[in-house]
Amino acid sequence: MQGKSTSPPKAPAARRGRGGRPSAEQAGEVDRRILEAATRLFLQLGFDATSCDQVAVQAGAGKASIYARYANKEELFTAVIRHNVASMLVPSKDLPAGLTLRERLHTVGSGILAHALQPRVVALMRVVITTANRLPELARLTDGIGRDRGIQLVAEAIAGQSAGGTEAIERALPVAARFIDLVFVPNQMRALLGDELDELVAKAPHGIDEAIDLLSRGGWLDGWE
Repeated sequence: MQGKSTSPPKAPAARRGRGGRPSAEQAGEVDRRILEAATRLFLQLGFDATSCDQVAVQAGAGKASIYARYANKEELFTAVIRHNVASMLVPSKDLPAGLTLRERLHTVGSGILAHALQPRVVALMRVVITTANRLPELARLTDGIGRDRGIQLVAEAIAGQSAGGTEAIERALPVAARFIDLVFVPNQMRALLGDELDELVAKAPHGIDEAIDLLSRGGWLDGWE
């Protein structure tokens, strides 16, 4: 008489949502793996040599999971940029209370530059540049994602606790755009051209002070505090 099987019990099936669909938690995990794999491949191979199929393999996800989220490689790359920009800074509402306008601008400006001068971010921007001639719309969109996010954060910092909320932020947008032009653009260009990132980071506080002084002398900061 044979004994009972001693094979190990099967692992429980992953919990799925209604109708057999993955739960929101599972879907979020797949999203994370796809974006991390795509980031690695774009940085290692460049835009042209990376395929959505390669990303699926690296992410341990099926091809259907990729194409259900992104219609093509351009959309996937744009999502990678958005994912990286999303971690740029905490919203200005999380800034410590009681800061002066200069302190708010300094804090937000430092945060933007700290993100922009990370080696991975610079490398991603170089990938964008390699596609600019053939895919100018992708280059413009990629640049706009980071710029728009930076301007919004600076505008929120300028408005601070001003009465009017959204209206005050809207009024601050032109000032914020000027601040970004003075602080972010030159440093990004120097980084893309190969300047040492550590040196750019070290010089950033002085550059931010100069930008604030220029805006102040030009009357851009009048009425804000």
